[in-house]
Amino acid sequence: MNNVAEGWESLHIAEKRQAYNIARRSCGEVRSMSYVLLDNKFVTKPEQEHLLAQCIQTGKLITGLIHSVDRR
Repeated sequence: MNNVAEGWESLHIAEKRQAYNIARRSCGEVRSMSYVLLDNKFVTKPEQEHLLAQCIQTGKLITGLIHSVDRR
């Protein structure tokens, strides 16, 4: 969330894109960590699947922000 906010506030297109790319990569990190949580029984399978779905949706939204910057 902080990387998206940083990108939103950036005045330069390159800085915006970089911040959004970091945010998108962070979604991948959370997806990866969800398997660690599941393997170590910190979450149930339904909870992990919900987390994955949220990460995928968030990643799509951030990709939309990146595409909007690219169209400028």
